[in-house]
Parts: sequence; structure tokens; C-alpha cells
Amino acid sequence: MAGEPSLCISTLDLAFFQRGGVVTKSLALARVAARSGFAPFFLTPSVDLHRTARRTLAGTHPPAMREIAFEGYRCVQMGARFPELECRAHRFHTKRLRQLLGRGTACVMVSGNNHAARPFLDVGRPFTMWPGSTFWEDCRHRVISAPWGLRKVLDLAGRPCSERLERRLFAAARRIAGDTRYTRDCVLRLDASWASKTSVVPVPVDTDVYRPGEGTPERQILFIGRLADPRKNLALLLDAFALAGSRAADLRLALIGSGDASVHALLSHHRCAGRINWLANITEQEKIQQLRASLALVIPSFQEGFGIIGAEALACGTPVISTPCGGPEDYVVTGQTGNLLGAFDAPEMAEAILEIANDPERRRRMSREARALAEARLSERAVEPELRRLVEAAVPS
Repeated sequence: MAGEPSLCISTLDLAFFQRGGVVTKSLALARVAARSGFAPFFLTPSVDLHRTARRTLAGTHPPAMREIAFEGYRCVQMGARFPELECRAHRFHTKRLRQLLGRGTACVMVSGNNHAARPFLDVGRPFTMWPGSTFWEDCRHRVISAPWGLRKVLDLAGRPCSERLERRLFAAARRIAGDTRYTRDCVLRLDASWASKTSVVPVPVDTDVYRPGEGTPERQILFIGRLADPRKNLALLLDAFALAGSRAADLRLALIGSGDASVHALLSHHRCAGRINWLANITEQEKIQQLRASLALVIPSFQEGFGIIGAEALACGTPVISTPCGGPEDYVVTGQTGNLLGAFDAPEMAEAILEIANDPERRRRMSREARALAEARLSERAVEPELRRLVEAAVPS
């Protein structure tokens, strides 16, 4: 609307990912900004606009900028030159950036990869940041476990450049709002002098959409995530389910998310394969139904900056069992909202699953406390004041 100050939210390729914590954060910030009188729009990279080394050598140069709509908001997509190096994935054309941002646009970075703040630094604009993790914490499990090849070589060789850029971005930011205490601590390990401008702002959940259902949950344990992502640590959950399943013959495991041949192999050889249901693609409403129908959601990850699916589970009244992987430690309270494990240990995880599966009253109590915590601390209503402050701090002086 004419006369409204603009807010540029720099983030990942929303049109490509469409779901997940960063998408949830970006849309939540856009809604809060709109209610605060701003006209929000997204700035994202786009895979098909990048000028990769292959395209450059082939003499093909895709357009460097276009506009689309994403969930009703304006979304400006730009391409970078040689994005094969992580530190260049958000290195956009500076003249186009200046024209896009004008003079009075407030600028906020919302992403898992903090390089999304680079466009603002490149054109000298003040900005704030809402990170989910630090660069290496976010990608190290993927990089280390990947087979040797060009992608791994580029990731390892580019790490020093990426980490230097990240430090410059954090140093320049007016304010940093980590998703969790884990995120905040990761940032401050880079430089403790940023403490005065660093806070914790959790990713909000739409508690009107994610809410408990009617009836009794099924004898089902649930996992939602990218099954082939090494960081998600699916093998630990499968080992734990084998142990729990041997003592509870009616217990089932539902897996929701994309996978590959390695996932097929793991599942086909599992001793409880007949009780594992893999749903590769489901709708948002079907996901909510699965959350409501499950005894517990399990997060077996090595690392999570926040773990949005855990917060969504709590809002549905579903207890969460999680490894000590970072973000979930802020909202998984043993004996109240679920069970926070002490280690990445299959027997301990199996016991936690069976405690909930075999004690309906305990599960009902946890369900009530999970919902209460989600409403009090993780709803958009609860988080909105902090998000308003994050936007206000980004307004040019």
C-alpha cells in the first residue's frame, strides 16, 4: 500500500523449499511486519537464475532478477555468479539491489545460512538478523558425511571464506535474534562482545492451525524430516524402534519426508519393517493429522537450530522425544512436554518411547503441558513483541 515503509526479508529460495523452519519464520515475520504498518517483501536466490561455472563456460546467461508471488507476498528472486561457493550464493548485482531497496527500506535476514544477510552488507544498509544456527554448525554433518567429490571439496575449501563472511555479517548487524539459547550460544562463541545485541526469539507456530485433535492417539511413533539428511540421524531412531518394537508388538513407526536409495535399504532390512510406514509426500493438513494421531514425535538429530516440527507437535498436544541436539532443548522438558535424552543412545530412546506408549495417563498429562507451553511461549502472539523490535531495529536512521 502506498505510503507504507518497506521491509526486505532476505532468506533462502522460498519457492524451492516451500516448507520448513526458515519458511515458517519468514512468513511469520512478514505477517507481524504487515500488522505493524510495513509492506514486507522477500529477497531470495534462485537456482535457475544463478550464473554457475557450467553456464558461464557454456556462454549462457540466465536473467539475473525476476519477481514472483509467494503466499501472497512479493518475492524478488536474484541470481549469483559462481554460487558453487557458499559465500557467493547471495552475492547479487549491487546496482539492482540499491534500486530495489531504495532509501528507507528496513532490512532483516531470516535464514539457516547467515550469508543471506550479505546483500545488505554489500550495499551498506543497516540490518538485523534472525539466524537458526551458525554456518558450520548447520552444514558440518552434511559435509563430513558426504562422499569425496567436487561438492565436498568446494565446501571444505570455501569454509574459511564462509566463516569470515559470517563474522563480518554478525559484527555489522544491529541486532541478532537466535532461534534458541543454543543458537545464541553458537553466535557468541564466535565473539562474546556481541552479547549486548544478541537475544533469543523462538520460531512461532500457528496455534490456531496446529492444535490438539479429538480422540485417542494410535499406537504410533512419528518422525518428520529429510530421511536421507545425515544431520537427521535416522539410523538412531530405527535402532531404537527395533528395541522398543521387540517389547511392544503393536507399536508402529511412521516416517514422513523425502528419501533416497539408502533409506529404502535401511527400511527394507529392518527387523520391524512390516510396522514401518513411509509417507514421502503429504499435505500440511495430513501432517497435522499424523501429529495428532501419534503417541510421540521423535527428533533423533545430531543438530537442530530450532526444530520447527517439534514445536508444531507440542502445539498439537503431542509429546516430543529428542536427542540433546541443540534447539529442542529449549522446549522439550523431561516428564512435562516429552523426554530430552542425555545422549545419542538407542536403548535410552527406546525406553523413552515405551514410557509414553505404556502409560496413557502420563501421555495425557504431557499432552496438556505440551499444548500449554506452545501457547505461552511458541505462539505467534507470544513472539510478536520481539519480532516487532527486530524490525524496528532495522529501520534506517
